[in-house]
Amino acid sequence: GVTYAMFASLRGRVLFSGPNRIVLDVNGIGFDVWVPDVVQRKLTRDHETSLLTYCHIREDSFQIFGFLTEQEKTLFTMCLDINGVGPKAALGLLSVLSVDAFARAIQEQDVAAVSRAPGVGKKLAQRIILEMKTKMGGVPELSALLGAPDAVASTEGDDVYEALMSLGCSPAEARKAAVHARETLGTDASDEELVRAALRSLAKVNHAQR
Repeated sequence: GVTYAMFASLRGRVLFSGPNRIVLDVNGIGFDVWVPDVVQRKLTRDHETSLLTYCHIREDSFQIFGFLTEQEKTLFTMCLDINGVGPKAALGLLSVLSVDAFARAIQEQDVAAVSRAPGVGKKLAQRIILEMKTKMGGVPELSALLGAPDAVASTEGDDVYEALMSLGCSPAEARKAAVHARETLGTDASDEELVRAALRSLAKVNHAQR
């Protein structure tokens, strides 16, 4: 099947709202739109709304998927690029996990959280975690989610973070390790001590994952 991004958004009035889907009246035309639970819960009947949309077109079906934020839509389309993840599974992932919870599950390699989505078994969940970590790392607004929320703002001009990045760490790893080192050694530690502690914690994590 072939997928096209036929139209990028729809604005209209909600005619019907049910589990995972709504009907949106756009100038008298009723569009059937599939939405994650978290989106569906925010949309009430007769409510005017704008949805970012993704069209999935195959020989035997034409489905529209709707989202309220760019992050939701980006995560959805990234999931579709993973072998074994269809639109329904991608929608399920965004229904059981908010964008933040999704990022946390990827960062913490939480297979149980990801496999809560309907149609996602343990093996597929592991593949999603592995591939999404790389994909999200390449998108600035999503890679920020992979770090500790309180650490995102503090990385700018952070010498420890910069040193770890120059040593080949990913932004998420560098952020997490820098935060961990500060929590372990306290605020009086020198940058050099913090970098050493951060590298030790990263070595431990990598060793444990082997």
